[in-house]
Amino acid sequence: MNRSITRMLFTALFFCLLQTTGFAQTNEETAARACLENYMSGVGDRVEKAFHPSATMKYIDISNGEFKDVPIADYIARVKANTTPQKRSISILALNMEGTAANAKIKIETDTVIMYDYMNMLKINGEWKIVSKIFSRTNK
Repeated sequence: MNRSITRMLFTALFFCLLQTTGFAQTNEETAARACLENYMSGVGDRVEKAFHPSATMKYIDISNGEFKDVPIADYIARVKANTTPQKRSISILALNMEGTAANAKIKIETDTVIMYDYMNMLKINGEWKIVSKIFSRTNK
């Protein structure tokens, strides 16, 4: 085989292997994403499963600029009470993990708002849980 063709094939193979190993999800990342998927589902029981019971939710109310600190149980109760799912697009923009800690950035967009959720997560008793949520909301 021609030497330059062989070199090109090996180079292509090298970059293919580099890409597949660099982008493969670990079991931990898959488990953390599963926790976030529970939250993103909008289904009350799944949302509840995503959060640690002592989790917090904090934000700035865009209508008056006030700092809000909401017990996660109150947030979950609102999700469970919402029987009419809202049309929205939601995606994980970033997930950073180190050992038993992780944080994620999630974008939620509806016809009227864009929100960015920042979730802090811990692996507690072998299971990923959201321990704090902060978010930013912008009206369209």
